Formats: sequence, C-alpha cells, structure tokens
Amino acid sequence: MKKIILIFLCILPPVFSALAQQVTISGRVVDEKDTPLSFVNVYIKGTSEGSSTDQQGRFSFHYTEKGTVTLCASMLGYDEFLRTAPASQLQDITIKMKPSSVALDNVVVVGSSYLLKGNSQWNKISSVDLVTESSTNGDLYKAIQMLPGTQASADNGELQVRGGSGRETQTYIDDMHVLFPYTTTDKNSASRGRYSPFMFQGINFAGGGYSQEYADGLSAVLPLYTKDKSEVTKCGISPSVVGLSGGGTKAFNKGSLSLNMDYWDMGIYNGLFPDRMDWIHPYRRFSGAAQFRYSPTDKSTFKTYINYDRTAFKQHAGNLRLGLGEDNVYANATFKTTTSCGWNYFAGAAFSFRNQSYQEVRQPEDTYQEKEQEIHLKTKASKRISPYFRLNIGVEGFIRSFRNEYHLPATANNKVDITAINHFNPLLLAGFASLVWNPRSDLFVEASSRGEYNEMNHQWNITPRVAVNYEWAGVQFSAIAGRYTQLAENEWLQQNNHLRSESCTHYIIGANYAKGSRLFRAEIYYKEYDRLAWKNGSAITSEGYGTAKGIDLFFRDTQPPIKNVDYTLTYSYGYSKRKYGEYGELTVPPYATVHNASVSLRYTCQPLKSIISLSDRFASGRPYHNSDKPGIMNDHVKPYNSLDLGITYLASPKVLVYAYAGNLFCRKNVYGKENGKFIRNSSDHSFFIGVFITLSGKTAYDVSNF
Repeated sequence: MKKIILIFLCILPPVFSALAQQVTISGRVVDEKDTPLSFVNVYIKGTSEGSSTDQQGRFSFHYTEKGTVTLCASMLGYDEFLRTAPASQLQDITIKMKPSSVALDNVVVVGSSYLLKGNSQWNKISSVDLVTESSTNGDLYKAIQMLPGTQASADNGELQVRGGSGRETQTYIDDMHVLFPYTTTDKNSASRGRYSPFMFQGINFAGGGYSQEYADGLSAVLPLYTKDKSEVTKCGISPSVVGLSGGGTKAFNKGSLSLNMDYWDMGIYNGLFPDRMDWIHPYRRFSGAAQFRYSPTDKSTFKTYINYDRTAFKQHAGNLRLGLGEDNVYANATFKTTTSCGWNYFAGAAFSFRNQSYQEVRQPEDTYQEKEQEIHLKTKASKRISPYFRLNIGVEGFIRSFRNEYHLPATANNKVDITAINHFNPLLLAGFASLVWNPRSDLFVEASSRGEYNEMNHQWNITPRVAVNYEWAGVQFSAIAGRYTQLAENEWLQQNNHLRSESCTHYIIGANYAKGSRLFRAEIYYKEYDRLAWKNGSAITSEGYGTAKGIDLFFRDTQPPIKNVDYTLTYSYGYSKRKYGEYGELTVPPYATVHNASVSLRYTCQPLKSIISLSDRFASGRPYHNSDKPGIMNDHVKPYNSLDLGITYLASPKVLVYAYAGNLFCRKNVYGKENGKFIRNSSDHSFFIGVFITLSGKTAYDVSNF
C-alpha cells in the first residue's frame, strides 16, 4: 500500500503541471456568406489532436501548449485553411473557408456552356442518355443539336450555332484541334460525327463567348475529353442493320490499351428502305481507332489516340457516274502533369489528314482530288497563384496545307487535256493568357486575351475576352464579351490567300436557376461579324460584314410528378443577316432559321427493362431566292418538323438492344432551293436497330469499349 501511495505522489505533480499548461482551442467555421459549415475537420497540423464542427459550425478541443502551432481546417470542395500562432491565441476564433480551385474551374465556364458530361451542377447527361435519346441515333452532334442556340440541320448534320455555318464550330479532343470531325456522305444525306460519345468522360459544348484558348471558330467550340484511365478489361461486339462494330480494352498496371473497329455497308439497308438515289455502289465506311493511356504517377498522364476511316460510294447523277473515295486520319498525343508547387502543365500534338478523290464531277471521265492536312502543336500551364487568382498561359501553332486538282483528259468531244491546280499553306502562331479572380464565393471574373499571327497575310489579331459570373438569391447571372477570328473558307483563300482573318464579336447575358431536379436557363446574345470574305465583281475581298441576335431558353426536369419520366424543352429565336460570299447585299444566310424548338420525353419502364424516348424538333422555314419576287433570298420553304422514336431494351446483363425510327410521319422536309429545285434528303425517314453484346466473362454490359 505504501508503494502505491508513493507512486501516486510521484505521478501527481506532472499531471497537474500538464493540466496547468493545457489550453482550449475553439471557434466557429463559416463560408464567405457567414453560413455555418458542419463536419469540417479542425486539427493541429502534425498531430492527432482535433475535432469536427457541429451543425452550428462550432468546434472545441484541448491541447497542451508547446509554443507555436499550425491550426488546419479542411473540407471537400473548399481550400484548406491554415493559421500559425501560439495555441493560447486560438480561442473563440472565426474561420472563413473559400471554395476550392476545382469549384472555380467548373463555375467560370457556365456562361453560354453546356457541360454534358463531367462534374457539373448545371446539366448532367450521360453517354447512355446521348445514345438513347430518340432524336440522336447514337450521334454526338445530333444530341447537341437538341440544345438551344443550334439550328435544325438534318440536311448536312453539322453544328450550326447562333447564325453561324457549320465551319464556324470547332471540335477539340483533349484540347487538340480536329480538322474533320464529320463523316463524308453524298450531298443529300446528313453527316455523322466520327467519334463515339462513349470514349469521352467530358463533353463541354460552348455556344458562344468561349475561352480564348480555342482558335479558329467564329461561333462555337466543342471540347471533348477522353478518359484518363480504364481499370477494367472488357470487350464487345455490336451487329446492326447497317454493319458491325467491335472492340475492347486491355487494362494493365498504370495504363490501358483500347481498340475499336466499325464497318458500315448501306446495301442491305437500301434494299429494305429504298431512297431517291440511284446507287451503283452503296455507301460503305470502314474505321478503326486505338488509344493508349499511361499514368507513371498519380499526377501525370500520357495519352495517344489515332483514328482512320475509309469511305467510298458511287451513284448515277444524270448522265454522270459520280464516285467518291476518301481516306481520313486523326491522331493526337498529350501529356499533363501537376508539380509539387501547384503548376499544371500540358503539352500536345495532333495531326489531321483527309484525301478525297471524286470521279465524274462535272463531265464524264473527269476527276477531282482534294488533300488537306493540319499539324497542331500546343503547350500550356495553369496555377492558382493566390486564394483569389488563377493564371492560365499557353502557346500553340497550326501548320496547314491545302491542295486540289481538277483533271479532264482529252476525249473525242474535248480535244484539250485540262489540268487545274490550287494550293496554299496557312500558318498560324498564337499565344493566350487568362486571369481568373474570385474575391468571394459568389463572384467570378475572368479576363483573357489571345494574340495570333497569320503568316499568309503577315498580320496580327488581338482578341480580348471578359466573363463575369455572379450568384444572387439562387440565380447565377453571367455576362460575356469576346472577339474571335477564323481563316476564310478554302474556296476563297485559293483565289486570294491574302484575305484577312474573319472576325466576330460576341455579347452574351444569361441566367441559370437550378433547384432540385429542375434547371432553367435563358440567354440573350448579339454577334457582330466583320472582315467576311466577299466577292466584289471578280475580286475576292475582306469587306463582308453582318450581325446575329437572339434569345435561347432551356428547361429540364429529371423528376417530374409523373414517375420514371423526364423531359427537356428548348426554344431559340435568332435573326442573322450577312453581306458575304456571292451575296452583294445584306441577306439572311440560306441555312439560317428564325425559330427553333424541341421537346424531348423519356420514360424508363423498369418492369420491361426498357427506355422509351420521343422527341419532336421544329424549325421555321429556311430562306431561298424566288426569282418571281424582288430582292434576294426573298422567300421561305415550309417549316421543318421531325418526330423521332427510340427504344432501348436490356435483354440481359450482357445484351442491350437499341431501335430508332426518325421522322415517323415521313414529313417531306425541304431545306432550300438550288438550281431551280427544292433541296430534300435522299430519304424522308430513317431506321436503325443494333445489338450491343459484352463478351467479357466477368463484366456486365458496358456500352464503352474504350
């Protein structure tokens, strides 16, 4: 007993001494609006001492003072808070947390953008959504055409945005330019996108006012981002009424290799559903794609992607046997890494090439060949340089070449052998920089600029941009003003390669409101075109100009009162006029429509393991020139309308069946008038049925072979 008392007396003084030095660290954690934040981890750096905040944002814990300490507060979505001070001074303090740089990056692009895939609170549409939408038939570009600001373009399939032609919208894969994103078809059929939506983890459509990082687009950009890694080995095949596709992914330590092949032959389809074309050889296309991914560290990723396709067809066109053979190649390689000091570095190279060979274009036995290619080199860096600022800088170059050749051999009717060749080699060098400022969580301001040198005319283009996003009462307001440039069309550059870069200035004001399952967006815009290529008599000049203005509305509800139904409504009003090309006065472009609207309904029938979607797209009539009336482009064709149906059925965990029927009522849509004849598609309806089968032993159905 004496020993126990002696030990107790020896221990007691140090205990009282420690208690005398112990202090209480306490306070409150709030956001920038002074709203309490619960479940925030607050602790002393380098120790296990700490606690979490309660529902009022308060925290308190004891710590034995040993000089200066560093107090940390951390929570997902916010920057880490650090304060170094004596522990005795950390009592009843208030900690204000700031949104992290990830939140900053997502919010800044909200203005005039639709983030279809990826981390976004504004719109979430998966790859399955894109494919099962009744109006898309699995085509990424047709899915985007259901968004406001786009034109109904069933005649060519290209994205035409806010009064701009298809060439004014540029596609980027992993921030590298794609020169030829669409497949080539005959004149009376709509093109499709060359790339499956399943290979992308991020799809961000910017309908105007986009970042100055992206070049050579007067109206819009479509940045697509492939997956950084695929950890599952899988394979599958997809037979359909138009062909067969298949591929898969082999995953290994720190990387993966993916392969995919497609073959389309419209012979069987044309036999079942004849169109208005007189085919000699039906449309055929073979394509193959491969992607290699490797991540040497958690903060570094190297990716390569290559795609090749071959397209061919031949048809009777009057007394001609018009034929096409095309080879198309796209490849890119990118590397990105994050350093220990917070810099994000990116470097990439891309190659685009297309060789088209036509037979009997104007006369029997003539040929026309067109070759075009581009090398795109790019490097950039970004860093959040302070709690309030983020810096992005970069340089890039576009090395292009264009060559066409028309040949008419000497014949009994034509005694002279004719050969005409045109070629030019554009070179663009550019640098861009942006600074993002967020003084508070509800205000974001981005100022950026791009300087671009056009080697053909030895001129510089400086294009500034300012974007502001402000949130008030649950509504996010945005305002953007920016200037953009683009090379003139090849048709005009081959006649005058000293033309100035065409220019367009965007002014956009918008509002976004999201609550629960509902999202509403509204934007008004005004675009001013300058330096458009214009044919003044026999001279090709840069004296063209024009304007475009309108309003876009978007509403989506993923959980309406009707169970298992979601719907989307869009409406766009746009009015544009231009003096360009061969039009000698201000006129509405032949592809432009004033009113565009769409409604999309989707019903998920769980007992039948099916998704049924129905969509209707409407557009007012396109303008055309009526020689019986005064002026030019002085009349309109009848309005466009198409009702489409899509059915997706999960037959088993490894088998999915998809069926699509376009223009159910076979409406005879007209897209304009040319050479005295109204322009129509080769067919008034379309149909598709395909089966997607997974062959992997341990993998359930996965639509993505990549």
